[in-house]
Amino acid sequence: MSPLDSGFKIVRREQSVRSRQHRGVLTEVIYESDTLEILRTEMEMGSACDSLEFGDFSAVHFVIGGTPGFRTAIEAADLMPGDSIIFNSETPYTILNGAPSRTVILSILFRTFATEIRA
Repeated sequence: MSPLDSGFKIVRREQSVRSRQHRGVLTEVIYESDTLEILRTEMEMGSACDSLEFGDFSAVHFVIGGTPGFRTAIEAADLMPGDSIIFNSETPYTILNGAPSRTVILSILFRTFATEIRA
């Protein structure tokens, strides 16, 4: 019987969580599979990260806390908790935390689209 035959699958913390910290940005991989990756990103005041740090994937970013700014070459948007934003894999963007508080973002990266394009 496969794990999904029972209706759910438990992923233990030690099976999927890995993290990386760089220039005031802490990113934890909460879950990963062949088709998607779920990340929790915490950004200190004044920090920034760009889409290259997430990989060549389409992404949905959901703001949990703080007020991050998302910037592309032609557009900008400041989000608040509860807001989300979607990017395709071709659009480079930057996430900035200019607020005096910490920002927390939950991200879903869709690996299937990038894999299909490369094939």
